[in-house]
Amino acid sequence: MVLWATMYGGLRIWYATGHQPSWKLPGNDLLIPLRVSVAACVVTALAVIRIRPRLLWVLAAGWLAAAGFILLDVVAGVLPGLGIPFDLLGMLSRLGAIAGAVLLGLLARQHQPTATPWPSWISTVGACLAAVGCLTRLGAQAVVGFGKTPYAGNWSFLVFESGFLLAGTLLPFLLVHRIGRAFPRWLLLLPGYAIGVGITAYFGVGLIQMVVAALQGQPVYGDVGLPDSFFWVAVPAYVVWGAGLTVAARGYQFATRRATDSVCDLQSTHG
Repeated sequence: MVLWATMYGGLRIWYATGHQPSWKLPGNDLLIPLRVSVAACVVTALAVIRIRPRLLWVLAAGWLAAAGFILLDVVAGVLPGLGIPFDLLGMLSRLGAIAGAVLLGLLARQHQPTATPWPSWISTVGACLAAVGCLTRLGAQAVVGFGKTPYAGNWSFLVFESGFLLAGTLLPFLLVHRIGRAFPRWLLLLPGYAIGVGITAYFGVGLIQMVVAALQGQPVYGDVGLPDSFFWVAVPAYVVWGAGLTVAARGYQFATRRATDSVCDLQSTHG
């Protein structure tokens, strides 16, 4: 973990000293300034010297949020016809941040007590929030018009919209209903966590940026061609959607946890 912080911190210092590439996505490769990312690497290295699981989880979530543009990398890579810029160097840099988040999460998991499963109704609430967030986002688009989108209206867009609906309706349902137990565990957990955490991180940072812009009297997304009111509905809806999906995925993990998982948790706690 210290090795990652040293290597990634060195890369951030290299960028900060005038060697930063020209990123295709707006702004930086990460959603935080270069100096902040360098400081975060130092804090990460110090945090693993005297381990506190909660602090490690906070740092892991922070690095994941900083790499929020990875959501666009995935969509642009899978569906190039949408017209989203694809930046290989930027994606690799963001994957480096995500690698650090994963390592921090694994380290935190090794040093924390066994998680206690929560009541099933919490997962159900999460799934309902995910569906509400998705439908609210669709409602906002319906108000401004489905033709007003920055993406190309081709087959890639149709595939994207189909996946959009499935991730906001079917996936939350399967995560909390007994029908979902018939699926291979990874088939629901992987997209549940990946989409949930990705949406929450990306649009959570975006919402913070919107608030800062509003406090400074600036338009939130003036170059997109949509009214600010659209984003004040759509972006919080995304955050609710992502958070709800993450909670539902965690509940599904509890509900389908095998006996071997519990044994591993106990060994990591007492070993």
